[in-house]
Amino acid sequence: MAAGKGQSMTQARSRIAFRLAVVTAVVTTTSAVTTLPAQAASWTPPATVSAPDGVASQQQAAIDGAGTATVVWAERRTADIDVIKAARRAPGGSWSAPVTLSNPERDADEPQIVAAPDGLVVAAWMENATASAADGRRVMAATLRPGGSWDAARAVSAAGGVSRPRLASNKHGDAIVAWHQRNGLRSSRLNAGATSWGTPQPIAGSGRQHEVALDFSGTAHAAWKDTDSEGIDRIKASRATRNGAWETATTLSRAGRHGEQPAVVTGKDGSTVQVLWVLRSSVRVVQAAHRTSGGWSQVQTISDKTRNAVRPEGVLDGQGNATAVWQVNLDSTQSGVAAAGRPASGTWGTPEQLTTAGAAPQIGVDDGRTVHVVWLVNRTTDADDRVEAVLRPPSGTWSGPGTVAAENELWSVGLAVDGSGRAVAVWRQTVGPGDTDPSRVRASVAE
Repeated sequence: MAAGKGQSMTQARSRIAFRLAVVTAVVTTTSAVTTLPAQAASWTPPATVSAPDGVASQQQAAIDGAGTATVVWAERRTADIDVIKAARRAPGGSWSAPVTLSNPERDADEPQIVAAPDGLVVAAWMENATASAADGRRVMAATLRPGGSWDAARAVSAAGGVSRPRLASNKHGDAIVAWHQRNGLRSSRLNAGATSWGTPQPIAGSGRQHEVALDFSGTAHAAWKDTDSEGIDRIKASRATRNGAWETATTLSRAGRHGEQPAVVTGKDGSTVQVLWVLRSSVRVVQAAHRTSGGWSQVQTISDKTRNAVRPEGVLDGQGNATAVWQVNLDSTQSGVAAAGRPASGTWGTPEQLTTAGAAPQIGVDDGRTVHVVWLVNRTTDADDRVEAVLRPPSGTWSGPGTVAAENELWSVGLAVDGSGRAVAVWRQTVGPGDTDPSRVRASVAE
């Protein structure tokens, strides 16, 4: 990222502070860690996908139905300009040379990427509308059709007051991008087979930390936090059918307590939407509610109520079974990863501690209902950092953790999983403490 656009690499070096910044109290209660057998997946040796001596960050990954992985990231071109780049890898192959998706004369960041089973890939990002940042930023997008090459980037939003693009797709190749513009939330769709994005539609008149998902029928689901009349941040959710407007939002989180970090996912069959969030109290806890044809379920606290829990992520498999993972802040210097599950017609089970040395877990599920999780292990000693991975087959137990990468100075792991269970993990590796010191995007594939 260019200086002044967000987290600097100097600031990011304080790893423990970054990981545990959300802790408001030191919680020292401990519990048993789930015993895990050997890891099943075979990960390729890590490869550098960005310029080896460049300054790259904000990496995201997607994988299509054939197992072709795509990674996007922001890479510095000049002192004032970052550009969005992409690289691809077919199963068994090598990573392609990076291509530039954004205007090389306009500063760009916040890339997002999705891939459909048929090979359609959609990328979206923020970009300055003109050479002058004062003229405002806008959401841009580019598509890669099966068997083709990236098309020219197109503006999705108007310029001005735009931030935080979030992109989602479904198995039919529909895509939607949602963003914050001035005080409200907006979205635009790219329906399967279409060549142009739809007219932006309002989601809500206000809101922050929004996330979006798209089910198999083309119905879009969004969750975000918004401040109520008492000054309390509440978690809200809404949906919009393929050709309809966004419904009036439903408030999910309780009054009197701040809600934050929402996550929203839809099931493979489209019958259920799951929303997770963090509720701030004396201890931060992960809460959940799901929506079916009968409406919203009761809210349930799914994390250990004696430990601070943050960064929830979730999946729904093809039968509507839910799995959630989150980071547990064990004390002021150590974090772990926990998980819980909910059967389609039941309630959330007791959380399991997957590791006592991990942070920022990411999750995916394949068509065989195997759940995949990766996380980052940052060492405070001279030992290498690690990216680790676990699997849980249907009705089975967690396997692993296996090591995806063991390298120095690792950050911000991401994960994408295709229907056959192939996966791509992507992370950033820094070389020095300064904003201009090299940092590169690295990736590994399980196939």
